[in-house]
Amino acid sequence: TPESFEEAIAAQIVSRRQALATRWLERLVDLIPVPAGQVFPTDALLDHIPNLIEEVAKFIAVEESEIAANTFVVAKARELGGLRHEQHASVHQLLREYELLRSILEAFVGEQAEQLGLQPPLADVLRCVRKINQAVAILTQTTVDTFVERYTATIDDHTRRLEQFNQMVSHELRQPLGALQTAATLLR
Repeated sequence: TPESFEEAIAAQIVSRRQALATRWLERLVDLIPVPAGQVFPTDALLDHIPNLIEEVAKFIAVEESEIAANTFVVAKARELGGLRHEQHASVHQLLREYELLRSILEAFVGEQAEQLGLQPPLADVLRCVRKINQAVAILTQTTVDTFVERYTATIDDHTRRLEQFNQMVSHELRQPLGALQTAATLLR
């Protein structure tokens, strides 16, 4: 059976996943507020990026698949959300980061259709791009959710510490004031 347009594109994404990951990393260096070597600070995390792109390709190739059920994809997106929180990135930067991935993959679809001499029906191209958008949307949502969870926990922790500090200061201020009030009463 001839392979579908989505399968052909997915195969090309898999075969070029390292180059696509490098293209994404090069664009992230200008976006993320850390030195280039810290955008993906460990080899393990850096190695997972091509694998994440491969998982997106698998999602594109399979007719009725659900990328949100892919535990590898969800785990990597959550890990990235935690990393970006530690790096003091903003939600805007996270959203932009995945927009860059989306645009790289969409451009790749066009490039490959041209290079392979494919003339797919418009419906096939739209379906392929829609699946890329769905995959990147799941990655974005999972990463942002984790990022926000971490920031919420940080804010809760800071709020708790501030309340403890206020209680301590109030207690320390009340002691000398109590002594002054007692002395003033005795002097009267």
